[in-house]
Amino acid sequence: MKSSFLYQRLLRFEETIGIVLSIFVFGAIALQVITRFVFHAPLFWTEEAARYLFVWMVAMGAAECVRSRSHISMDVFVLMLPDRLRILLRTLLNMVVVAALLMLVWYGYFGMLRANRVVSVTLGVSEAFLYGALPVGAALMAFRMVIVIIENIRFLITGQSSPDNKDTILVQDSRERSL
Repeated sequence: MKSSFLYQRLLRFEETIGIVLSIFVFGAIALQVITRFVFHAPLFWTEEAARYLFVWMVAMGAAECVRSRSHISMDVFVLMLPDRLRILLRTLLNMVVVAALLMLVWYGYFGMLRANRVVSVTLGVSEAFLYGALPVGAALMAFRMVIVIIENIRFLITGQSSPDNKDTILVQDSRERSL
């Protein structure tokens, strides 16, 4: 799939957010270790801040793993299937995953609304900030999965692979090796 300017900007934005979250998680944990073991006066808010930021970092990372197809999968039998059947099966399974992710968005949103009434003890922010990672991460994963589905359908129709689509690249590589 030819990446649009908007899609590239979204990728760059997500990467930047992931890097910033990683830096802040590391900073909060380092600050906790230094204040606890060097100054013997730990800051009480750093552990909770690191936990909140880590949850968001995982949600953003899971969306990136959908794009790069880095999630763990059991594909021993799937790889034995013919190319087109393998891509078709993965496309159908991805559609099921999108449905599950949309359910996570739906129920996660209402969980976030319920958590809005609870305030964290040390940070003093709404728990909705923590619970918001679920619907946002699931929405990003669903968006990315829809792009994967579109790429797979395009491959099934035209036989042309996207440079980003690892499913169809495997098919192209095996064809080139057999020539």
